[in-house]
Amino acid sequence: MRQRRRYIAFELVGSRASKGDIMRAIGHSIHTRSPAFDWRMLKLVFHDVSSRRGLLRCGHRQVDELKATMANIKKIGGVEASFVILGISGTIRAAKRKFLAPA
Repeated sequence: MRQRRRYIAFELVGSRASKGDIMRAIGHSIHTRSPAFDWRMLKLVFHDVSSRRGLLRCGHRQVDELKATMANIKKIGGVEASFVILGISGTIRAAKRKFLAPA
């Protein structure tokens, strides 16, 4: 059976990191925290450098583990930074409308 997708909306605090830096930081943190993590669903779908916001796709069973991993990250690309999780949604459209729309 196909796994349901979830989209985690986040904001970076303290750094203007690139997509590669974000994925390396998350990947390293997940690998050290839980080596049995299912990587197939994990993808950085959207990232806006100017607003420091983005969307990360994962499976519905991985949401809690990924949120805990993101909360523990203290450095991204060698610069002190952290993630603030804005919310979780089942579709990209709803996530952008709810959490990434300009204030």
